[in-house]
Amino acid sequence: MPVQRSSERDPRDPKVCHDTHTGRTVFIAPRRDERPGDAKLVAEAGPAPGAWCPFCAGNESRTPLAIRRAPADPARAWQARIIPNRYPFVEPQPDAPEGTERPAHGIHEVLIESPQHHTSILEIEPDGWVEAWALTQRRLADLAARRDLAWGMVFKNSGPRAGASLEHVHSQIVGVDFVPPAVRAKFTAAANHADPCADLIADAAAAGRIVLEADGLVALVPAAARQPFETWVLPVSCEPHFHAASAERAATVARFTRLLVGRLATLLPGVDFNWWLHEAAWSGPFTEDPITQRWHWQLEILPRATELAGFELGTGCHITALPPGEAAARLRDG
Repeated sequence: MPVQRSSERDPRDPKVCHDTHTGRTVFIAPRRDERPGDAKLVAEAGPAPGAWCPFCAGNESRTPLAIRRAPADPARAWQARIIPNRYPFVEPQPDAPEGTERPAHGIHEVLIESPQHHTSILEIEPDGWVEAWALTQRRLADLAARRDLAWGMVFKNSGPRAGASLEHVHSQIVGVDFVPPAVRAKFTAAANHADPCADLIADAAAAGRIVLEADGLVALVPAAARQPFETWVLPVSCEPHFHAASAERAATVARFTRLLVGRLATLLPGVDFNWWLHEAAWSGPFTEDPITQRWHWQLEILPRATELAGFELGTGCHITALPPGEAAARLRDG
């Protein structure tokens, strides 16, 4: 249920600003500055993770109560759990007004993917990693059923260069009340194709950019890869929403991500990375667009191998030294 708030807002509450001059959307979330990093927690409690890490089993009292867990039976030890984010950039705002700057309404949660102090998904047992993806799928389905949310995603920041403040393996789940500009742009571009994702896959196959293919899923290097070894995972057939896919599909995503992160670790030892999953919209005008029914959800994995500099930030155009076909070949070879 939405959090009940007083009529007087805390100036630290998150806001969202839609700039009509640039088309840019920015979340303003002062509490994000209060996040404790690993170094601060270690300095306060000592080097043993069990003494300071809020995500380790035994330290559940250091976090909000779990919203969902796997396994669901509370009598069994958890393998993955989802908790509210203590430093959100969106919050439930039942009375959020419209406008170019307004309270940022939504849900922001943390998926803790292991009870142990693992720092890489490769340290998680395969069955536990499958459970984490199944839990993700169930939580996205919860949020998609809400009438106050238009779209949502799961994303991972792995390593400090990718924006992670804590090293214990985790991802984040967000639901918001609008479709963000980058996702709208995807749908606008897709309108130029009768079957946009089928064309994407066919082009990648013709150019030798397919990396993995199994169980109705494909992993490919996109033609305009922004970083060396950027890879997308998507279903071969039309499937607008990952949360509505089969359990077998989620298990294959778990297997693909382990394989791809393992190959990245070989090709770029120690590289940090981000990934994010783009679904079609949950509500609003985009759900009525015929392109939605032809859409394929997409998990984009982006290594942080090179820094974004002035040209990239100033133009939105990226520069990479590695041709996508060569990147795909090296990822296939592992």
